[in-house]
Amino acid sequence: MTKRKDGIEGIDDGVLKKRITSEKSDGRPWSELPMVLLGDISRKLNLVDHLAFGGVCRSWRMSALASERDVIASQPPLVVLPSISADKVLSLFNIFEENTYQIELPTFASKDCCGLSSGYLVFQDRKGQGELWLIYPITRHELKFPTPPTHISHATITSPTTPSDSSIVALSKDFVHLLFYRPSDDKWTIYKTPEPKCFYADIIVFKGQVYVLTCNGKIWNLRLQSDASLTLFAVCDNPVRCSTILRRFSFQYRPNVFLVASDDELMMVNFRVFTRPKIFKVDLETRKGVVTDSLGDKALFIANMSRALISNPTKWGGRNNCIYALDYYLDPIYVLSLEGKILQTLKDTGSSSCRKCTFYSSYWYFPNKCFHVDFLNEN
Repeated sequence: MTKRKDGIEGIDDGVLKKRITSEKSDGRPWSELPMVLLGDISRKLNLVDHLAFGGVCRSWRMSALASERDVIASQPPLVVLPSISADKVLSLFNIFEENTYQIELPTFASKDCCGLSSGYLVFQDRKGQGELWLIYPITRHELKFPTPPTHISHATITSPTTPSDSSIVALSKDFVHLLFYRPSDDKWTIYKTPEPKCFYADIIVFKGQVYVLTCNGKIWNLRLQSDASLTLFAVCDNPVRCSTILRRFSFQYRPNVFLVASDDELMMVNFRVFTRPKIFKVDLETRKGVVTDSLGDKALFIANMSRALISNPTKWGGRNNCIYALDYYLDPIYVLSLEGKILQTLKDTGSSSCRKCTFYSSYWYFPNKCFHVDFLNEN
């Protein structure tokens, strides 16, 4: 047996031939199946089966590597399920097929997930001690950043195609501070909110730029060059309010405005469950947010920790021009119209037990939004 870096055991080609081809058989061994056929098979697999497929032998592994991008692009959004007893197993639920996949990770006991960025889960020690730990669950690739000076709520890396050289940007848990760390820095830099009586609400990387949203509907551009700066970029009409919720016996600010992006569009969304959302398309030239009442062939997948605009979910049996809402208060997932009306109720994912779990609530994981991180070890 050989063991790859991702922890999956594979079988050497010679051993495979001996095991599945007897001396009296004239049949072709499985390891010598045509690459075209192997490619067709590997492209039809889900992420977990794709990993197992690539662990069989060298020829199957080469086929899996060749189809890697197609497999990533074909995956639907998955729900990360909270787990009461397991601190090393990540459970992913496919809402369209109602299947659950499990991936074993290095232990994340005593850590809270505080972000999702380009396929990496971002963990912070519950006591605020230790490094910021990022892990790509499909390959178990890890990144580490120095301990931030405060507990954080959201975090994103700025160079997903070269994550080891990336900066990281985060919001404090109370949404009062913006923090960032660059590879050349010896400590984190902290910015207070740019305007009085205002909170930070969200951060996003879009077309190579870092955008920061404040709760009054203003979008700021964070530049991370040697002389870092935070400048006003765009304004969405009609100030929006952010909500406060009761969590763990103490009031905590929780934004209900956030940024989402597709390949070609940046949007600001003001969303509360069962109310009509307000969606602004941000014009990058005029630097204004324009209200829109249609998402076209896209759907908006929303959770507290993760959200994304997904093109054509009908290919998985889903709906276009709607919102898939995964919320603290909700056990099932609600599919909502852009008027806030319930179109469909999907299976309970187990989020009702979240208060006892390492993950405080379920959230979306977007394989098709992941940037290129090698699934498999080529050697």
